[in-house]
Amino acid sequence: MDFIVTTDETWVRYFTPESKRSSMQWRHAGSPKPKKAKTTFPSGKVMATIFWDSKGVLYVDFLTERRTINAEIYSALLEGPVKTAIRKKRKRAQISVSFLHDNARPHVAARTKDTFQKLKCNILPHPTYSPDLAPLHCHPFDPLNEQLGGKKVLQ
Repeated sequence: MDFIVTTDETWVRYFTPESKRSSMQWRHAGSPKPKKAKTTFPSGKVMATIFWDSKGVLYVDFLTERRTINAEIYSALLEGPVKTAIRKKRKRAQISVSFLHDNARPHVAARTKDTFQKLKCNILPHPTYSPDLAPLHCHPFDPLNEQLGGKKVLQ
């Protein structure tokens, strides 16, 4: 049996401002406009790397201090917590794991390819541009950003 894992990264802000759509209110034509206080929050952000399969999220990692994902960090995630998460979720002895990810540098680096060979994982080919696969990027992140809109999420 083949087990497909997908991964992607996104920036998560400490504070996501409320969108126009979510702040809209129904009111009568003659009623006064609602007053809103102007808020200022830090614009800090962290890099979130998420691994998921057809049944849900396997592992989420947050890089702090404005660091971004690179081949070293990506390989360490694969060899450590992601490998453990896959083993916990799939307890069968004979399982083949295939990874589907985009062609970002950390995903196609020599160090990452060595890690996949060491872990005996397959890499599914991802075309440079494919409208059919584009929804993979939107799948976990759009609902996440929608839920976090207008809320302070990290201290």
